[in-house]
Amino acid sequence: MRILIADDEKTLLELTKESLELEGFKVDAVDNREDIEAYLDSYIYQVLVLDRNFYGIDIMNEVIKYAKAKNPNMGILVISAMSSVDDKVTGLLKGADDYLEKPFDNKELKARIYALNRRFYSDIYEFEDTHINLSTKQILCQNTPVNLTKNESNLLFLLLSKRGYIFSKNEIIDNLYLHPESVLPNSIDELISRIRKKINPKIIRTIKTRGFVVD
Repeated sequence: MRILIADDEKTLLELTKESLELEGFKVDAVDNREDIEAYLDSYIYQVLVLDRNFYGIDIMNEVIKYAKAKNPNMGILVISAMSSVDDKVTGLLKGADDYLEKPFDNKELKARIYALNRRFYSDIYEFEDTHINLSTKQILCQNTPVNLTKNESNLLFLLLSKRGYIFSKNEIIDNLYLHPESVLPNSIDELISRIRKKINPKIIRTIKTRGFVVD
């Protein structure tokens, strides 16, 4: 899981980053406003942990809008010393998926991150720079939406439906086409080639003489 933490308290930022990395998360940490958008532009994150106030300015609303526009499936956890009921309600109404008051225990922070990941990514397939929502069939590669043709999409999601299973060309043809007898096996090679040009080419592996598989 890749996480972005944005907090203007540098000591807390580093301690939190170290704690989450010990948990096995891939963590990027930023302590200035400009870097938040730069990192959101460059990487796909499952969770954003966002300090509400940066150097006395409430940035929550604008950052949440920017982050959700980039990736609607990103869970956003706002952390803040502004901890009244009204503060929390405002945060949630502005689009935060969770709200944690400072100071917080790192064990609680990790638990909330795991909960957000379950909430948004139960149907997500991730491979390096590519994220695929199996329910909505939304594909993001390097944070950019990818559009596949109907046949390309059907083939990719067929492979994703049985990850680890090697589909032969004939099995793919039988599953994809209404009249499989009229489809040449080479057409599957062409489809695979076109998909690989649009997404991370390593997602689909070719197993010599047997077929294709997504691990």
